[in-house]
This record gives sequence, structure tokens and C-alpha cells, in this order.
Amino acid sequence: MSDPTRPPATVTVLPPGRRPTDHRAVPLLTEPDLQHYPEFATFLRDAFGLDRDPLGAPGLLDVEGRVYALVFLGRSGRPFPSGVEIHALVPGLEPIDDERADLDLWAILRWIVAGVGGEWTLEGLTTTGRIYRVPGA
Repeated sequence: MSDPTRPPATVTVLPPGRRPTDHRAVPLLTEPDLQHYPEFATFLRDAFGLDRDPLGAPGLLDVEGRVYALVFLGRSGRPFPSGVEIHALVPGLEPIDDERADLDLWAILRWIVAGVGGEWTLEGLTTTGRIYRVPGA
């Protein structure tokens, strides 16, 4: 479990044109069916302006200087986005720092859950992380 006295990493939405060049995408997490949790789809649609540009570039998040791409998935007959993939953007052929990526993924999940709100709480996410032993939880 992460240190509770350590402040959580800051997550910021970046404009689509801010994707770093010469970086490759490394998939970290896939949620293929957001319709199980429609409030998550609504939050992501609002946070990234997907109503205005559903076919635009992937959403970008900055986690304390490291950039992650959210690739939004669509399915025929389903509200958009129907799913999401989170990719770490890693410079060139550098190896991914698995521990840092796990902590950053945890920060991104905290950001999403805090943004969704309602019955979705950070305490519930932390408990789920402990149950499933999610790295960084």
C-alpha cells in the first residue's frame, strides 16, 4: 500500500497537441466496457471534450511530468466512449519504469474516481486495490 502521508501525484489534462514526440505507447490498462459504469464514461467524455471531437486524438494526462494517453474505444450501437485504454508514453526505446507506471496508474484511477464522485469513493478504490492487490495501492 502506498504511504498515506505522501501526497497523491498531481494529474492534469493536457491539450491533444501536447503529445511528446519520439515516444512510444505502452499499454497499462484496458477497460473494454464502460457501460458497466456509465458515470465513468460521462466523466471521461466531459473531461476530454469528447462530445465536441469524438474522433480526435487520444486524451493526454500529465502525472508530474510523465505523459499518459487515454485511447477511447467505440462500439457500434453503444454510447461513446464504450471503453478506454491507458498507455504510458515512454521516450524512444527506454525501458518502462514498472514501479513508477504502477504508481502513476494508481494516481490516474484516483483522479477518475474523484471526478466521478457519488457512490464512487477513494476509500472504496483503496479497499478494492487491497483486495485485488493492485500494485501501488
